[in-house]
Amino acid sequence: MAPADARPSTLPDFRNQGIMLRVLLLPLLLLFASGLQALASPDPWWRWLQTAMALLPGSLLTLAALAWLSPWLARRSRGPLWVAGLTGLCFGLCQWRLSLDGRLGWPTPALAMLAALLLLHYLALRQRALSPALAEARLTALQARIRPHFLFNSLNAAIALIRAQPQKAETVLEDLAELFRAQMAEPDRASTLAREIELAKMYLAIETERLGPRLKVVWRIDAPLDALLPPLILQPLAENAVCHGAERMPGEAEIVIAARLKAGLLELTLDNPAPPGAGREGGSGMALSNLRERLALFFDAEASMETAEEYGRHLTRVRLPYRRDTR
Repeated sequence: MAPADARPSTLPDFRNQGIMLRVLLLPLLLLFASGLQALASPDPWWRWLQTAMALLPGSLLTLAALAWLSPWLARRSRGPLWVAGLTGLCFGLCQWRLSLDGRLGWPTPALAMLAALLLLHYLALRQRALSPALAEARLTALQARIRPHFLFNSLNAAIALIRAQPQKAETVLEDLAELFRAQMAEPDRASTLAREIELAKMYLAIETERLGPRLKVVWRIDAPLDALLPPLILQPLAENAVCHGAERMPGEAEIVIAARLKAGLLELTLDNPAPPGAGREGGSGMALSNLRERLALFFDAEASMETAEEYGRHLTRVRLPYRRDTR
């Protein structure tokens, strides 16, 4: 088995909004510093405009080219060199087209290539800081943990069904085993909407056996089932809705789970009853923090999660970019 540090480095996804903002931040900072330095010159506006013409067109063209070629660059064995070469080409082209005498100088493209390599190194360090082995172990522990009371309640529900309804008891145990298998999967392996719905239904089927007919679940799925998702998105939200909502209600409790495409984003919504005076602390807070962390690891600034409470209902909404499963 190869050591962990022997794995080939991967380029960032230049189509990601967070990556785009970080790439643009460097020329904007340089432009700001140049503006401060130009204040001491006789003609500060002209000098600042020259710097802007040298930085911004090349940066925007480079970013557009990287976003367009991102899937192709990700398959190259020497991706950083390809990125540096593409950066130099874009800056050289802009300098040639915008220069008054039509001459092409080498200092600006060369400095842009060096800056591109330094930026790639920073992005690689940032990615390493976000998902080292320690972080993966922490996420694995968070994902693998099913609260003991849920395990005991599930086993008690199965025991109660063994004599009267052995087939249903077997189904409960099979669902429980499948949930454990999913919880112990690698945390960085992507899932799909179809798989997440399947796991959430398994969990809710177990809870239905425990809570009886007063637990009602409504599914409103209007999104492609092959959409890529981080693993274990819906099941923890469903567990949170049951343990901090439906379970504490005296009568019938309805949980509504919806999925739809909206403006190019996959929107997952979970709506559950909120008992009067019930807080959202404890396990639910940790579960939501875990989900936010995994969304950031998978999608950076493109994903978001919001919670709200109104009219006696608690609403959790997750938005993330829609990407098809091409595996």
